[in-house]
Amino acid sequence: MKSYEGTFIFPPDQSTDLQKTQVQQLEDLIKKFKGTIANKSEFGKKPLGYTIRKFREGYLVFLDFQMETSQAGEFRKALDLQESLMKYMITVKNIRPSKLPPLKTAPAAAPVASHPAPTSHERSFHGR
Repeated sequence: MKSYEGTFIFPPDQSTDLQKTQVQQLEDLIKKFKGTIANKSEFGKKPLGYTIRKFREGYLVFLDFQMETSQAGEFRKALDLQESLMKYMITVKNIRPSKLPPLKTAPAAAPVASHPAPTSHERSFHGR
């Protein structure tokens, strides 16, 4: 199972009961696709960086969950069908450092040689 982090934005103009219902439906959808929720954070109404469906605010929910990779694609398709969900972003979490390639360091730059002082004919290019 891979760990995922999801950011979900719902319309801000709904009642608290409806927002709780939508978050619960989201959690049920994760469980439907054999996922488990590790952490849930509801941030409430927050201003958005740009307008989404004519809204400048959104109700933000962050979920950390685990799900089989084979189910993740179907889960995203199901999220696209959710009309109450304005926008979402899912990222893979916990990339193991042991699987990352080693960092390549750039070679140290060679010292820059100083330029010799200009000669008298280089200084007088204006014809003086």
